[in-house]
Amino acid sequence: MVILIGGCDRGSATSAKGEAGPKTKTKVDIEADAPDAAAAEVEMGTIRPTDAIDLGALVNRSPDQVEAVLGPPAETGSDRISCVRFVPERVFFACEQEIRTYEHPGFERVRIDFEDGKAAQVSIIGVPGSGAFDPVAALASVGVSLPDEPRTNTETLTPVDGSPGGTATIWDWGNSSARLLVDGLQHRVRVSVVDGDWARSKIEIINNNPLDDDQKARIKPVRGQETAESPPSSTPASP
Repeated sequence: MVILIGGCDRGSATSAKGEAGPKTKTKVDIEADAPDAAAAEVEMGTIRPTDAIDLGALVNRSPDQVEAVLGPPAETGSDRISCVRFVPERVFFACEQEIRTYEHPGFERVRIDFEDGKAAQVSIIGVPGSGAFDPVAALASVGVSLPDEPRTNTETLTPVDGSPGGTATIWDWGNSSARLLVDGLQHRVRVSVVDGDWARSKIEIINNNPLDDDQKARIKPVRGQETAESPPSSTPASP
């Protein structure tokens, strides 16, 4: 949830053990990409522990809780001065933001963006795999299953500061297609890969819950596209 260091790199209600509930039809009011979304019987996204990682023990957790799972961070920092949601319009609000990256034996690294003391974005960087890149298989390898199809687009990356360029493919599940609740909070999911190379892939689980009253009181008017307040990169950083 990347890197304090910008760019791209090389990753339902949860129980107390961090395991998501069963993927069943559930009545839930998802405030989706469409502002007039209504309550309906829908299939939900799920997060389950795998041998590689337990995302339920990281998403929406405190720095201390994350450190108990991943160990101390290899790097800490910040790359913006506010937080952002897309529900459905982009809105910025003042928050305490910190980025921490962690070493992990199964991935190139794990980046977590903390907002007001909670892990609001968890990014798995360098998902292992072989053959043609498959975003659904990548998600399954970290225990994520989503009910609907994503939006897909491509971007051409320009080499920067020694990082190779390439063509990034991005699969984006918004609130309505991910239907992923963690601790009652809606999350969107993004998977990206550069030139189909698993080593240059990234999975992002992103808090995209509608703002609560306290956050609404901290909304910041947008006077332009300020780079310091732009949302996190949608493409993976080059290793």
